[in-house]
Amino acid sequence: MPGVGGFAAAPLRAQAVLAGAVTVAAPRGYCVEPAAVLETADSALVLIGRCTGGAANPRAPAILSAAVSRPGSGLDIAASGEALAGFFGSEPGRAALSRSGSAATVTVLETVVVGEAFVIALRDTSPDPTASPESWRAVLALAGRLVTLTVTGTAAARLDPEAGRALLDRFIAAMLAANRGTIG
Repeated sequence: MPGVGGFAAAPLRAQAVLAGAVTVAAPRGYCVEPAAVLETADSALVLIGRCTGGAANPRAPAILSAAVSRPGSGLDIAASGEALAGFFGSEPGRAALSRSGSAATVTVLETVVVGEAFVIALRDTSPDPTASPESWRAVLALAGRLVTLTVTGTAAARLDPEAGRALLDRFIAAMLAANRGTIG
């Protein structure tokens, strides 16, 4: 049975990681790729794509990821918004956002605190044959861990700013709903 993004797997809307400390939940129409769940002793990376349906799937082709950091790495997002904006606007912050690690390739388009999340819209001109330059990130704290969500269009199907931001907002909502009681 074809699965997410052409991988062979049954559709999966959520995946608990790190012994259940955090549940990575995909927004409606997108599914976790079970073969692309990477865990170490204290962190995890989960890749998400459109659920099955190919061209018939009405959801925008997009690459989503959730990176879950070590215990104790979470922070008070609302109180840290100004500091986060300063960091991600700096050379080290832009380098951290860059696919190539080069600050010169990243332009931060917007930063804003929205509820429990710090949201970043950016353009990364690092060479990547699969991803569009525009992406949206959210930083939030779940179960005392820093969680970074990323939404990127594909090279063949870029997301317009409104669609990319709306998809990130749905991703944030899915993550918060799946992790009630662990926010912070």
